Amino acid sequence: MPVFNWVALKPNQINGTVFNEIDDERILEDLNVDEFEEIFKTKAQGPAIDLSSSKQKITQKGSNKVTLLEANRAKNLAITLRKAGKTADEICKAIHVFDLKTLPVDFVECLMRFLPTENEVKVFRLYERERKPLENLSDEDRFMMQFSKIERLMQKMTIMAFIGNFAESVQMLTPQLHSIIAASVSIKSSQKLKKILEIILALGNYMNSSKRGAVYGFKLQSLDLLLDTKSTDRKQTLLHYISNVVKEKYHQVSLFYNELHYVEKAAAVSLENVLLDVKELQRGMDLTKREYTMHDHNTLLKEFILNNEGKLKKLQDDAKIAQDAFDDVVKYFGENPKTTPPSVFFPVFVRFVKAYKQAEEENELRRKQEQALMEKLLEQEALMEQQDPKSPSHKSKRQQQELIAELRRRQVKDNRHVYEGKDGAIEDIITVLKTVPFTARTAKRGSRFFCEPVLTEEYHY
Repeated sequence: MPVFNWVALKPNQINGTVFNEIDDERILEDLNVDEFEEIFKTKAQGPAIDLSSSKQKITQKGSNKVTLLEANRAKNLAITLRKAGKTADEICKAIHVFDLKTLPVDFVECLMRFLPTENEVKVFRLYERERKPLENLSDEDRFMMQFSKIERLMQKMTIMAFIGNFAESVQMLTPQLHSIIAASVSIKSSQKLKKILEIILALGNYMNSSKRGAVYGFKLQSLDLLLDTKSTDRKQTLLHYISNVVKEKYHQVSLFYNELHYVEKAAAVSLENVLLDVKELQRGMDLTKREYTMHDHNTLLKEFILNNEGKLKKLQDDAKIAQDAFDDVVKYFGENPKTTPPSVFFPVFVRFVKAYKQAEEENELRRKQEQALMEKLLEQEALMEQQDPKSPSHKSKRQQQELIAELRRRQVKDNRHVYEGKDGAIEDIITVLKTVPFTARTAKRGSRFFCEPVLTEEYHY
């Protein structure tokens, strides 16, 4: 049956209440419990529970019990202890010797929520000093009294949780650090990406030369603007044009994105949190070593330290490399590592690569469509040439020839600048930028710095 999450009264809280005067078992005798179970049962069912016997045991066992713990805390502790299926002696002995075979790490972490508070310890010690009978305490109180007497309890529980989770923590953190390292190094060392940015800078400076003047570089967020800058006929973006230029003039860099590794994975990493986790592991290892020297050189602790100290050192080395590599690449692109975490830096390249690949596909589709149209018109032209020039269809032939000529002119135009009023092919632009600086460049550049290009109102965003 499903669980009904009510807040139950303890057996010693029943006396004097209405519940001491009612007989719920008689009600069950009057009901069709089979039908009730069929309606409300869950998929997984265990054996039926004898409610009368269980209730009787509770009444007999707990009717005269004394509880010192707060009601909800005692109830939650009882649930946790039932999950372990161990006696208080077994649990406390396992904690004393760091026995994670007897106590799984999941149970240890649950039990850590019930570390006795200072006030609870005082209450239990007072109960003992007054020589009150321990058998009158509830099971949860007796466990808590024994639990609170374990020497350096918090340190031992923390060490058990650390040891139990260590392998999983290393396994989780290592790939995140490696993705940061690989992405940072590959982005910084990619010569093809550098060429792409050079082309973007050339075009941006050319577009802004009449009003803003030339700049030495741009913020990475400017890459998103390539999709917002449209051609005069609004049929393609500046990124489509750049993709065409790369394909036709700089084909060797067209697959620049193949040089960028693990960028998407790095974009999902919180480097700050990973570095904090590595520091936490070091604190756990230090605590374990300190406990080892105080605990008669426990064999389990000794083996753990010997087997895992080297793994932690390697993880720390990876963390240092990842931090340095990321700082280097961020600074290399003119950004501030303190204000530009991986979750901001790497997604810029993820978006740019995705948009660039899409622009490539759309350009290729447009070329295929134009090629198909050209072939169709050429076929029609060839058929018309076989006809009599004096026939009525000769006029139609002349119109077809004019259409072909116009289409060819459009193809030439599409391979040149996408904005109105600017002539010259891309190689001319870059040649001019490299050999003859703009007049505006020397006027505007007092010092070398990166700034974001601003497009003029002539172009659509």
